[in-house]
Amino acid sequence: MRSRSLITSLSLATSLFFAAGATAQVNEPNAARLSVQVWNGSSWSSSASSIYVPGATVQWRVTLSYTGTNTNVFALGSVTYQPIFIAADNTNNLGGVDTIGPWRNGGQQGSAIANSMLSAAEGNTGSALPSYGRVLFGGTAMQSSSFNTLTTFRHGGDSPQAGAPPGSYLRVAGSSVTNWPAPTLDASGATVDSINAINRGVLSNQQSQTNPATGLVNTYHVAGTQNLVLFRGAYTFSGSPDRFTGGTFTIAPGSQARAGGVGSSDDTRFITWQTNNFDFGSWRTGFTVEGASYIVPGPGTIAALAAAGVFAMRRRR
Repeated sequence: MRSRSLITSLSLATSLFFAAGATAQVNEPNAARLSVQVWNGSSWSSSASSIYVPGATVQWRVTLSYTGTNTNVFALGSVTYQPIFIAADNTNNLGGVDTIGPWRNGGQQGSAIANSMLSAAEGNTGSALPSYGRVLFGGTAMQSSSFNTLTTFRHGGDSPQAGAPPGSYLRVAGSSVTNWPAPTLDASGATVDSINAINRGVLSNQQSQTNPATGLVNTYHVAGTQNLVLFRGAYTFSGSPDRFTGGTFTIAPGSQARAGGVGSSDDTRFITWQTNNFDFGSWRTGFTVEGASYIVPGPGTIAALAAAGVFAMRRRR
């Protein structure tokens, strides 16, 4: 317990260092890929549009891969992000509204919180789960005491836009991040609130493989750099009979860690990686984001496609 507390304290100190205004150099631009994938009935994919009937539930997840050239990189350090769902139905009419979840342990999740994190097997399966949320990488707890319990927010429709672009969205973040994160921040926009809106989003991180102070091994550590499953969710489309829309499951621009702190003009965004067993995440990379698109067709199109058997796999819950 002592070593775990020490590691957590060191991680918190590192986070506060960056929040205070330190600048972090990006070692490799565009050297990571952050993806939202959907289950198509036989595999995970974000490469093509999927078609769903109103009322269907789609399983989704967030993955991360290192795509750079540093052969010493062997594990994730930290990544912050906020999944968003573009063209969500937030208008409560005859068919209800789109929904996400439910969250495991009420959204209070972390490696040190018993039975709160999803397992590797749950991250890989495309089957429905009893509850959802972060997978494996829970080095920092998301909980009420830190104002970042995992929460679903609505923007548009029957709900306020709260800083979101025109349209209707669902967004996943910590409970205190009620406003949509700004896609970019200049020095004047880098306020305490806007930096907190990033740091209290969804955080997938881990401490070093070996505690540098005690030499003890971190039992929660996960090595690997390819197709790391960070998050699992389920999205249920409303049953609105007149719904006809296409949208995207993706990551909110501006929700990743920012190099500059409060008052800084450095708006560089990055992900950290570990290069040795004592490293908390010293190698910083830029990244690309890959979303998954979807279509919910109108009643006439549904009838034609159903006759052709297109929806055979998309109806499964």
